[in-house]
Amino acid sequence: MGNAFDSQKIWRLAALLAGWCAACGSGSSGSGTGGKTGAAGAVGSAGHAGGAGTGDAGTGGSVAGTSGSGGASTGTGGTGTAGTVGTGGAGGAGGSTAGSTGTGTGGSGPGGSQGGSSGGGGGGGVAALGCAGKTYKLCEDFETGTVGGLPTGWTALDGYGGDAAKGVGLANDQFRSGGMSLKSDSMTPGEERIQRSLASLGATATKHWGRIFYKVQSPAPLPASGAVIHVTLTALEGTTENRVVDTVEASNGTHQFLFNVPDDSCCNGSAYSWSFDANWHCAEWYVDVSSNSYRFFTDNTEVTSLAFTGNTTAKMSNYTSVAVGAEFYQTPPSPFVIWFDDLAIDDNQIHCQ
Repeated sequence: MGNAFDSQKIWRLAALLAGWCAACGSGSSGSGTGGKTGAAGAVGSAGHAGGAGTGDAGTGGSVAGTSGSGGASTGTGGTGTAGTVGTGGAGGAGGSTAGSTGTGTGGSGPGGSQGGSSGGGGGGGVAALGCAGKTYKLCEDFETGTVGGLPTGWTALDGYGGDAAKGVGLANDQFRSGGMSLKSDSMTPGEERIQRSLASLGATATKHWGRIFYKVQSPAPLPASGAVIHVTLTALEGTTENRVVDTVEASNGTHQFLFNVPDDSCCNGSAYSWSFDANWHCAEWYVDVSSNSYRFFTDNTEVTSLAFTGNTTAKMSNYTSVAVGAEFYQTPPSPFVIWFDDLAIDDNQIHCQ
């Protein structure tokens, strides 16, 4: 009995031990579950890096199993958002400081590009004039030289009246752009003017568009009843003078425009439809020596009655210089004061800008 009882106990103990070892298993049979791959970082805002993704922790295996692998700790940086486009300022003012699409480093990956540069200065009005940034064949804004003297690159053009007063020079009391203009202040017929060579213009010298601004001091002197005052403002010098911006004022204060030559043999005159006032005005001309052609515009409007083509009596020639300044052919009752600014000559029409 004793031996049988002991054998049974031993058998049951062996069974319990075998069951327990089966539950243990070998360490390699249990495997852990790896953590999830880290999520990509969020899209970066302007100028900032994308966020870092964080992986979930791996779930470990059973007691004897292999440890689970953790998830990726860092996600891929998002693509940065570019800056907004800067808007140019109006009326010559600087643009906004939050500028165009960023030009700094960045792009995809760690952060968007940096904010753009400041917007450029706006155009318009007086700020659009002057010679800075212009590519005209000839441009003169009368900003170089000293007050009372001649602008750089210009020489005196003697008239026929003895030039005793020499009433032409740079001034800073009126100007269309910048800080100076050319001023004629005289009542002497045949007064001195100034001229600039056209030699550097090549073929443009004899076929071109020209533009100049002028302002007459108000009130302008008036001729006596029944008389006129003929005043040339701008001329082209060649074998003879072609007066391309030319006026005749009547005693009632109105004036006409005309194309004129020194012996008065040519050409056309307009109606007396304008008056000198205190405003700046723009005069444009077109000449083509090869076809003996001329056109004239005032403040962007063509005066069609002055236009001609094929007119050999205009005595057009190879122009050597452009002359600016008031030239009188009658004596006004008081000084005729005129300012000039923003002269330009080019192959294409320039307009009043």
